[in-house]
Amino acid sequence: MIPIILDMDPGIDDAVALSIALSNPSIDIKLLTSVAGNVGVDKTTNNLLKLTTFFHQTQIPVAKGAAAPLKKDFSDAAYIHGESGMPGYDFPQVTKEAIKLDAVTAMAEELEAAIVPMTIVATGSYTNIAMLIQKYPSLLHKIEKFVLMGGSLSGGNVSSVAEFNVFTDPDAADIVFKSGVPIVMIGLDVTLKALLPFETIDAIGSQGEAGEMLQKVMTAYGDTAEGGKPMHDVNTICYL
Repeated sequence: MIPIILDMDPGIDDAVALSIALSNPSIDIKLLTSVAGNVGVDKTTNNLLKLTTFFHQTQIPVAKGAAAPLKKDFSDAAYIHGESGMPGYDFPQVTKEAIKLDAVTAMAEELEAAIVPMTIVATGSYTNIAMLIQKYPSLLHKIEKFVLMGGSLSGGNVSSVAEFNVFTDPDAADIVFKSGVPIVMIGLDVTLKALLPFETIDAIGSQGEAGEMLQKVMTAYGDTAEGGKPMHDVNTICYL
């Protein structure tokens, strides 16, 4: 099994990525952490709790992270992901709360206790990870690699050059990319080619309760390309 810390801002494509990770026996999620991004951090935290409840994985701790970027003002992407971040499906009532520790402290404790180096997967802005690097540099050797959805080598999706996760907190991205930790960057050059066809999204709805949930939230997703929808964050889990 691959032990990971998953840092997210659900967000519809984050929700699909987490759904796959929670259902994959080869991935061992040690900790889920939230960050402000697609919507505010209270909502992204609640969405992590909704998904772990839905998949009966409430034993996985959820820690609330940064509410704003390191320096710049916060601006969400609710125009793409809806006001709640995960519209379209009536999730069951959440049965747990986030743990008392903040995301950075929880990450540090998880790394400190790790017997083997861990992979940190980030599908939102990198604010929590940058704070971890700054506050706990002695733990960097406990990180095998970062798997990051973000960046671009060709063009952006919030400006002509900038991808959303990096754009949301460029100062954090700078710290992470200069950390010396091995990085797998899964940028728009990949994710805009890995489209989920509309007919596949329709077909998923008949695949049980989870399929119905995924079909409804993906249909509500405002990010659409010719021939399908780019489920950007899913590519991090597919890579693993």
